Amino acid sequence: MLTELLDLSLIVTELLKLSLMLTELLKLSLILTELLKLSLMLTELLKLSLILTELLQLSLIDTELLKLSLIDTELLKLSLILTELLKLSLLLTELHKLSLILTQLLTLPLMLT
Repeated sequence: MLTELLDLSLIVTELLKLSLMLTELLKLSLILTELLKLSLMLTELLKLSLILTELLQLSLIDTELLKLSLIDTELLKLSLILTELLKLSLLLTELHKLSLILTQLLTLPLMLT
């Protein structure tokens, strides 16, 4: 009977050891679960970082478009100035024509005499 009790005691001891090992495995499993959660969070952060990078690239493109728009505005201003200069050139041409007519009119009395 004593032998049987000792055998049972040994079995109980082994079961307790296994139970402790199982407890440690469960702790490790919990740690692994937390690590997996952190890994998922890191993945989400990386996705957000990629989105932020894309937004920054779009912002740079937008900045370049604004620069081009400013250049376009300046070109339009220059075009308006050029138009005004062409108008002045036309006026100057007309003045030259009038000057020629006036010269001819002034020489007419000389030709008559």
